[in-house]
Amino acid sequence: MSDNTHVAAAKFRQEGVHEWQSSEGYTDATNLATALDAQTEATLALAYEQRTANLIALFGEGFAGSDLNYSYLNKQIRERLGL
Repeated sequence: MSDNTHVAAAKFRQEGVHEWQSSEGYTDATNLATALDAQTEATLALAYEQRTANLIALFGEGFAGSDLNYSYLNKQIRERLGL
């Protein structure tokens, strides 16, 4: 399981917005809040996943001419993939 905290945050916030919608009803404000929150968290979640993909690609390049720490990079990738 990925450690992408933006996915968890999005679910948590969506629950709060849905509770607000339950008490307020489906208004322009509650609908916009839902859409904006979902869009923001989705964008952050995708950025997190893109960073993971970039780390994997860098790892696969074999560090030619680089001073990157192999074990640190490996640890980051494993943590992001939940391994």
